[in-house]
Amino acid sequence: MYRLREMDVDDKVCEQVNMTMLSQVYPREVIERCVQQSAPWSTKARRVRASTALALVMFVMAMALWSRLNQCQVWQKLVGKLSDLHPGDPEDGLSDSGISGRRQALGSQCLQAVMRERCQLIAQPESMPGAFFGRYRLMAIDGSVFNTPDTPANAAAFGRSSNQYGPGAYPQVRCVLLAECGSHGVVGLEIDRYDVSEVHGAHHLLLQVGPEMLVLMDAGITSGGFLEHVRERRAHALGALETGAWEQLAHQRRLADGSVLAWVGPTRPSHARYPLRRGMWVRIISYHVSDERLGEPGKVYRLVTTLLNPRVAPALELIGLYHERWEIELVIDEIKTHERAGRKVLRSKTPEGVRQELYGIYLAHYAVRLLLAQAAVEAELDPDRLSFTEGLFELTEMIDLALTLEPEEATAPLLARLRHKMAQHLLPPRRLRINRREVKQIYNKYKPKKRQMPPPAPFDPEDQFLDFVDLLDPLKMELALGGP
Repeated sequence: MYRLREMDVDDKVCEQVNMTMLSQVYPREVIERCVQQSAPWSTKARRVRASTALALVMFVMAMALWSRLNQCQVWQKLVGKLSDLHPGDPEDGLSDSGISGRRQALGSQCLQAVMRERCQLIAQPESMPGAFFGRYRLMAIDGSVFNTPDTPANAAAFGRSSNQYGPGAYPQVRCVLLAECGSHGVVGLEIDRYDVSEVHGAHHLLLQVGPEMLVLMDAGITSGGFLEHVRERRAHALGALETGAWEQLAHQRRLADGSVLAWVGPTRPSHARYPLRRGMWVRIISYHVSDERLGEPGKVYRLVTTLLNPRVAPALELIGLYHERWEIELVIDEIKTHERAGRKVLRSKTPEGVRQELYGIYLAHYAVRLLLAQAAVEAELDPDRLSFTEGLFELTEMIDLALTLEPEEATAPLLARLRHKMAQHLLPPRRLRINRREVKQIYNKYKPKKRQMPPPAPFDPEDQFLDFVDLLDPLKMELALGGP
């Protein structure tokens, strides 16, 4: 039996805002400790006004959960029904400028500390075997950019893109993510200027990589220095190679599975920001696809890995495994397209507000993904089968209800009901994609859409990517081209 929240006349509404549905993800004591340790908030003695630190932290996450609402409407989502239950006539209203001032006082350090402490690895081998390759946990690193409001402060702090047609419309901030492929949980985040390469953020995130992890990355991040840094963390790496990279290595030896063992020599520190200091052995896998729906005909695709034993990691399995890196692309899609409901520009007009808002976005995403993972385990499903969009909707609806109930009695049954509802929204099994990499914009690296052409024929449900992969022998290719 649920009971409505009971409040006295002297109670402040903002003190009744709690993290009922998120209490397992972000406990109250953790948030309060992180807030008290953050520089902007702890340097000044404060009294309770229309908002508390805990309510503000939840408000920043709520801005991501209710991304289509303005700040005042989001605040009303948290306090509106509590105000209706209050026996008196409390002063619970906050203007837009008042909310902005309180956000400025809160800063972003406390949310960064909450993310560092609470956004941890989710998958376990027993309950989510698909998140592992043998004993290695699958992790992925990639970057994305967000548009910020066009203010002088944001432009000076983050910079903006430009091309032959002029400067970009908005300043942009670059985020580099470390995500767990199986659960889609983002466990590491680096925020920097637009003109700072994602390679720097990727190296910083490796400090959160530990033993028995397999880090997947695209060709823009792959380098000898990055592979060496991964091995220093006692982890392994698998990434794509750019065209022409490491094609003329001196010491190469063909292995039984068709891959090549190659020695990459050290690089001069003056030639690279992250040089390969000692040199190392790597495996290079070359292949092409036999169906034009999956790639360019005749194009050679090349992967590099620090897993040197072909018996432990056969070449064909690694080719299929590399496509797990696209899970982080789905994470970015979940955040930009679904969580933010396609909003192109962030709300915050100051650099510190932008950082605070971004941490709130990723904290909210992690909360949804953790609850979806728990729901999938209870239903004995793969988390990939549960809809993020529906999970986000169910969480926001349950938060709205839980704020009006006594948390001591409502938390456990409401969380159980929430996980049950999340498990009901199943996505269809994944099939091979057939859509061309074509977009409507004129100035884009992809070809424009050819609407007069019929779409390609779909794949059969039982078709797998590896059915269309042909391994290549790079040593024979080199001889055929007249190489050494």
